[in-house]
Amino acid sequence: MQIESFSTAPLQGVVPSYLYWEFSDDDDLQAFVANFNDLAQGYLDWFNQTPLAVYTSPFIYGPLLDWIGRGIYGISRPVLSSTANLRLAGYNENPYNTVSYNGLFYSTNQTASASNDDIYKRVMTWHLYRGDGQQFTMQWLKNRISRFVNGANGMDWPVLNDPPNITVSGNVFTVTSYDSVAYQALQLCYANSILEFPFQYQLVFITDSFVNDGGVLYLPIALSYPTDPTGLPDGAVWWNGGVISVIPGVIPDPTAPPLYFDFTFPPDLLALGGGNLPLTNPGSGTGQLWNNGGVVSIA
Repeated sequence: MQIESFSTAPLQGVVPSYLYWEFSDDDDLQAFVANFNDLAQGYLDWFNQTPLAVYTSPFIYGPLLDWIGRGIYGISRPVLSSTANLRLAGYNENPYNTVSYNGLFYSTNQTASASNDDIYKRVMTWHLYRGDGQQFTMQWLKNRISRFVNGANGMDWPVLNDPPNITVSGNVFTVTSYDSVAYQALQLCYANSILEFPFQYQLVFITDSFVNDGGVLYLPIALSYPTDPTGLPDGAVWWNGGVISVIPGVIPDPTAPPLYFDFTFPPDLLALGGGNLPLTNPGSGTGQLWNNGGVVSIA
């Protein structure tokens, strides 16, 4: 994988160590010197493959990523916290025997965890990417969000291919996007004030996620899903008024990994298509997706 290019290639091989002539017939010393040269070459290869400033490199991870993030860019690994509140009160609002009559029950549960390397790198790219300029505009915001959601490990992304849906009302920007792990992380990062964003504006997030509608896979908003089957290839999925449908014509591969409702996000299914979904119910209650006569259903 090409991580960085050089106009002049860096040194590819170390200047080898060698024995003085009077020790050249000692096999043990020759082996020692050979191992020393191998170790030195390994260090050189690592430094050539791991330009420290390029944090998106797959060779930069864990403590090394923390050292680079803090030492070079001044960005610490984000700590993501979330709070869940439970309130039980009100007449005829809760099942019997869950709260005393005319009583109030309130609890708060808070969790906090350090982000993984992938999210850390996406946060760094949000702060460090200069191609969008430093002037806040609608396009700047779309680019930042699209790059965060789609650019694995902070890599760049062709943002114009898949821009998020954003509406504006006053100083509130409402972002609508498909449910995904990265989109959930984006919301947590914003809620924890980790992302650079103009203080005079506010972001509101709407998550477009799959719904189990009586055993049928349903998506509330089409966004980038095709809404017309015309011209779609065999096996492609499309948005049929909310119901996810499959273009016929593909014989499913029995070795294809199964897709499950709980673990499949809308962009994943759009990319994979529905051609390899089983044509018969794989087992009631399993939650596996299957092709029920052209309609994606949930077992």
